[in-house]
Amino acid sequence: MKREADVIIVGARVAGSSLAILLGRMGKKVIILDKASFPSDTLSTHYLSHLEYVKQLGVLGAVEASGLRKVTRMRTYIKDSFIEGPRASYTLIPRRKHFDQILLDKAVSYPGVELRLGSQVVSLIKDARHVQGVRVRDRHRGREYNMYAPLVIGADGKHSMIASWAGAKTYGEHSPVRPVFYGYFHNVSPLLEPTTEIFLNDGRIGFLFPMEKGVDCLGLEVLPDEFIEIAKKPKQFEEIYRSFYGMDSRLERSSLQGEIRGTTGMPNFFREAGGSGWALLGDAGHSKDPSTGLGMNDAFLQSFLLAEIIKDWDNGGSWNELIQDFQKRRDEHLEPGYRLTMDYIQSRRQMTPNEEALFQAMAANPMVWNKIVPSLPDLLKRHSQAIPELYGSVEHEARNFGFEY
Repeated sequence: MKREADVIIVGARVAGSSLAILLGRMGKKVIILDKASFPSDTLSTHYLSHLEYVKQLGVLGAVEASGLRKVTRMRTYIKDSFIEGPRASYTLIPRRKHFDQILLDKAVSYPGVELRLGSQVVSLIKDARHVQGVRVRDRHRGREYNMYAPLVIGADGKHSMIASWAGAKTYGEHSPVRPVFYGYFHNVSPLLEPTTEIFLNDGRIGFLFPMEKGVDCLGLEVLPDEFIEIAKKPKQFEEIYRSFYGMDSRLERSSLQGEIRGTTGMPNFFREAGGSGWALLGDAGHSKDPSTGLGMNDAFLQSFLLAEIIKDWDNGGSWNELIQDFQKRRDEHLEPGYRLTMDYIQSRRQMTPNEEALFQAMAANPMVWNKIVPSLPDLLKRHSQAIPELYGSVEHEARNFGFEY
């Protein structure tokens, strides 16, 4: 049995490529396998909720050089009223075919990292106790071969075959709640500053993400019974979007680039993180609804945690103990965002006519806000007792604006 790598990574997108960068820095011999060809798009929120990981991976300069606008503000609409504020730091919203390629280029810049595209993993190679490698089908040459390594990483997405073959158990599951659609639009009339826009309207959630100049990603979470109709008649996507405040005129000179893409919804779960000779990463280990835009950030966090575990393994630690520690630390970091997301998507409802009327009147009355703002912190803390992470996240952001106890 010939060992061909220290680590085999199955899946070359954000999770797999970021781990390959970190392992490449450690001098590891890494082989990344992916059945796709690159550059290519994939279903995604596109939203880099934090840039610190991108900076630590050494690709922030390359991402910024691709011409993306720095998004500095957030605006939330409820019907025809909105609330807007600055972000504590800017974010970037790249197309996945560009961003994934930047990460891959960085990974293979390390001499020990090799990328094999068109390589479909068809099974794990294992004995009764231990995963030893993978069986690979070369889709270009039409042949199959075995590849061996002490560790196989499944970064192959929410429907991970590595997880299935390894028998990884799921827990904390919630069924998909909302279908999601999105498309790239050219020449949407912009706001004064690049701003993430969220539309809460009739039980639907709209997202407008500024990308490179003149291009925006428009996303839409709809009601479950609307999926089939919109999938059959994508023009309805734009019709719904035009019903949002200000969007009819802002879309007047716009055009859709490519097609509207969609899914019936993302599964929500945690999976067992690994076992003897294998581990899961990214959506393979944890998946949730995209409405809170945390997916890529979660993948990066897992990559950094797993790289630390692999380093400790090199230093003589027990893999079985270390992978359990990885799972514990992963879940501790990701459970707050998971609870926030589940609460958000399960509690989203259409506002009553009375609530809408009152909010519209309040939004337009500065005297109301003068009275309400001093009480908002206590009000939020009281109404988020079941999910204290909500108040905690606001408090954390407020510190960047000078908040003090």
